[in-house]
Amino acid sequence: MTHTSIGTDGTAGLRRRNRPGPRRRSRFSRVPALALAPALALSLLVALPPSAPAATHTLSVTSPSLIFQQGQGAVEFGSSAASVSWTITDEQGTRVRGGTSWLSGGKATIPVAGLAPGYFGLSLHAGSSTDPTDLRTSFAVIEPVPDGVVGPASPFGAAVHIGRAGWGLNVLDEVRRTGIAHIREDAWWDRFETKKGSYTFPAAFSAEMARARALGITPMIIANGANPLYDKGHTPSTPEGIAAFGKFAAAVLKQYGQSNVEVLNEYNAGTFNNSACGKSAACYLDVLKGVYQAVKAADPGASVVGPATIGIGNCVAADGTKCFAPDLIDRGGLKSMDAYSVHPYHYPGGPEWLGGSGDTIAGLRQRIRAANGGKDKPIVLSEMGWPTDTGHGTTERQQADNLIRLYAIGLANGVTRVYWYDLVDDGSDPTNKEQNFGMLRQPVTATTANPVSVTANAPKPAAVAQAVVARMLGGKTYAGTDGLSAPAYSLRFTGSGTTRVVWATTARDLTVSATGPVTLVDSWGRRSVRQPTDGRFTLEAGPSPVFVEGPVTGVGAATPQ
Repeated sequence: MTHTSIGTDGTAGLRRRNRPGPRRRSRFSRVPALALAPALALSLLVALPPSAPAATHTLSVTSPSLIFQQGQGAVEFGSSAASVSWTITDEQGTRVRGGTSWLSGGKATIPVAGLAPGYFGLSLHAGSSTDPTDLRTSFAVIEPVPDGVVGPASPFGAAVHIGRAGWGLNVLDEVRRTGIAHIREDAWWDRFETKKGSYTFPAAFSAEMARARALGITPMIIANGANPLYDKGHTPSTPEGIAAFGKFAAAVLKQYGQSNVEVLNEYNAGTFNNSACGKSAACYLDVLKGVYQAVKAADPGASVVGPATIGIGNCVAADGTKCFAPDLIDRGGLKSMDAYSVHPYHYPGGPEWLGGSGDTIAGLRQRIRAANGGKDKPIVLSEMGWPTDTGHGTTERQQADNLIRLYAIGLANGVTRVYWYDLVDDGSDPTNKEQNFGMLRQPVTATTANPVSVTANAPKPAAVAQAVVARMLGGKTYAGTDGLSAPAYSLRFTGSGTTRVVWATTARDLTVSATGPVTLVDSWGRRSVRQPTDGRFTLEAGPSPVFVEGPVTGVGAATPQ
């Protein structure tokens, strides 16, 4: 029998590479995001100081998942100590609950079923003041995301690297739990074709595809890399190499019953492309055509996505030289793709620039229409995210805010799908940018010097934001704005009723006009109801978006009193 906790309750619930910087790459109180950063940037664990002796006791959080549905669950933990004291704090670092648990068989639980939705920190302490063992981690409580949100038409996706350190198949269950419907994963050519014309299908990749299918998640497979059997190991560039690459892409889709393939990754940069042809749009188009023809011959209904550029590249230099996007489009590239993908990193700045003119998503959409008979072609952000390392100025709270704002701005400008980069941190070094893009943390392994461990991929605030935006906007379509001027935004989405996403990059008072009570949902998933007086109320908007539902007739700038 496992002992539960004895405690006191407070009020519950109140990449891998060097990316360029801006433009090229990349509650309802007025609390600046930076003011919350110390509480939100929770350390995953508290390490011993260098001079301290090894701790006497072990501590481990053993829950298979640290994302709980509201009204359910308990944090499972173990220790070699007889008792462990613990504290739960909210996203602002305010104590919510605390107590002491006596362990039975080295195990105990802390119920979280009574907590309202939100993001929480958990601190565990074992031992005396002279030989303490301390562990800090995070967990989330979310409202269930409806099953209907996870489907082929959903815009919610994430980049995954199953098989890397800290990435088990279990993270796909976390994907499903937070309302993500799509994953983007690499299929490296040389791992599938080790003998010319003959394919093997790695067991780990096959297990991933099977688990995704079981969860109702749709993979977009990246036909990626080079093969020493062709083109001297360079990115496919000769007719023979391109033809073989196309057959490989078609074979992978057929093997796994999938119909979405992206052609290579960031061809316009040198990190993943060593083609003998070069990095130009003309060179890429040869490969794109080869894959398109091979895949469509095998499955006419398959979707071929490209060019997966780093940056948007929708520009023309002063000397008239075309950047990648206009060059590819003017060469007829749209005929060999079913969706146009880009990686418009822009950290640490927010996503609002995507709706501007020129080298933006709005500008790319305009160019595609001009070349496509006035018709849209789906635009996919197959990578987009913000790192939370200590050197790039994005706090965990800002990362979460940007996730919601990205979906709102993207959907308003013709984006059909976003693959958040990425699902899990690729390491645990807080100073390393490429190790800190995730919405989930790495598991923690105990060491002799610091005998603490966390089995699950603990969430960052972005994981909570993902679940909230999926539940609030899932199944809805963009329907226009309320005409606010920057820095304030109010975007309308309709489906079963109208949901507005309201925020201001710099705090602003807004006036909400309504004919009855209005429900507000903050970025943590908490609800409140506002009753208008004389048909209106004031909403203090800030960088954290608020979802507004009810008989709202408009949102405007507040009128000075």
